[in-house]
Amino acid sequence: MVMPNIFYAQVTPDLFYIGFIPGVLATVLGTMLAGLAIYKREMAQLFKELET
Repeated sequence: MVMPNIFYAQVTPDLFYIGFIPGVLATVLGTMLAGLAIYKREMAQLFKELET
């Protein structure tokens, strides 16, 4: 099997949207879930978790 030594990426707008939008959505949703989990806990419990 003959293959070239150099591969060139062909970036199209479709591929940019396929990669960029899910990446941003995953980051935002993950941050929101983590923020909600921390917000629901009480202050004393959070400080107790930081001590250990």
